[in-house]
Amino acid sequence: MMQPRPLVIIVTGAPAAGKTTLSRRLARDLRLPLVSKDDIKETLFDTLGWSDDVEWARQLGIASWNVLYQHVEHLLAAGLSAITESNFEARFADERWRQINVRQDCRFIQLLCWADDAIVTQRYVARIADGSRHPGHVDRMSTDEYGAASLRSRYTLLDLPGQQRPVDTGTLGDEGYAELVDWLRGHL
Repeated sequence: MMQPRPLVIIVTGAPAAGKTTLSRRLARDLRLPLVSKDDIKETLFDTLGWSDDVEWARQLGIASWNVLYQHVEHLLAAGLSAITESNFEARFADERWRQINVRQDCRFIQLLCWADDAIVTQRYVARIADGSRHPGHVDRMSTDEYGAASLRSRYTLLDLPGQQRPVDTGTLGDEGYAELVDWLRGHL
């Protein structure tokens, strides 16, 4: 019996849209490896240092994406499916994923996390205020300028083949989550 091509579940959306919470829960429940850009970036911050330097944070962000793509590609080359999570922007991410697809012949499912603008804004401000956000992220310096609506329009579905599904993390209850897991299992 032929095994299905490996699957990449791409969890994307604006900052504070619920990507990390959803992707970690899915990775546990689906028993899939998770490659998260912020986990990589925070490890680099802890290893190389951090400051309020926006350019330093941007450079580490670029390095983190490069490591993310490399890790996902290694998993795919081994025939493993995976979940990856970040605030992917089509203008940067589409071509990288297409190149990986050519080399690894994988499948994609995209989950676009979103919630009501007021919920996302509240989450954004709260995670900075409660100290749960790594201090290396310079987004804490611009909470007055945070605009959920403008960020939502910047972080959209990528132009890739495969299934796409918006996930309202503001209203996703246990029943909706269970249905999402069943749907994803059907593609694994």
